[in-house]
Amino acid sequence: MKLGLFKKVTLLLLFNMLLMSALSAQDANSKWVVGVGVNAVDYFPFMTPKNFKENFPKLDVSQGNPDGFFNEISNAEDHWNVGGPSINVTRYWKNRISLDVQFSMNKIKKLGDNVVEETDYLGFDGNVQYCFVNPENYFIPYVYAGGGYTFADKSGGTVNAGVGGKYWFNDAIGFCAQGGVKYNSPDFSLIPHVFYTFSVVMKLDPHRRFMWNARKRFNWRNGK
Repeated sequence: MKLGLFKKVTLLLLFNMLLMSALSAQDANSKWVVGVGVNAVDYFPFMTPKNFKENFPKLDVSQGNPDGFFNEISNAEDHWNVGGPSINVTRYWKNRISLDVQFSMNKIKKLGDNVVEETDYLGFDGNVQYCFVNPENYFIPYVYAGGGYTFADKSGGTVNAGVGGKYWFNDAIGFCAQGGVKYNSPDFSLIPHVFYTFSVVMKLDPHRRFMWNARKRFNWRNGK
């Protein structure tokens, strides 16, 4: 990722953290978790010869990805469209399961290594998250699956799946990184892609961290 872009992303995340710290003191009775951050859209993993003609009819096959899905999967500088904001709301349900809804905005300027005419990107997604550890932990890895609808140069519904992790700096503020696939059948118009989010997250009820269940099956840290 270019240095200028990295600075902008870092400043945005720091601003979000300061804003959420202020909001936490104002809304301590709420039981929801919210996140605000940036996102990245990467088409390159799906620019393989098998999918190229259906998804990228205006590009020459030589401009694609001949070496498979994981080829250059982390090449952010050349392939990622980084933008924002991404805003999500997560509600812990039960048995390590959470429900999450997310709205994302971006500008598409790259299809792999190809610079293209700028296109607006809007995504609406709903996912179910399952964490692998006790949700009281400060580090919480999870998997997610769900669906959504994305508006871009071509639009359509998606099936979503991926992995993520949250790290809580204290009982109110944390950081979340998530990455996965937003898939649409070649029979439809939306191009499948890899979608990442990097967000500052906040528990709106930091003093009763695990008391969302009325029967108190899970006890929030510092809760009674």
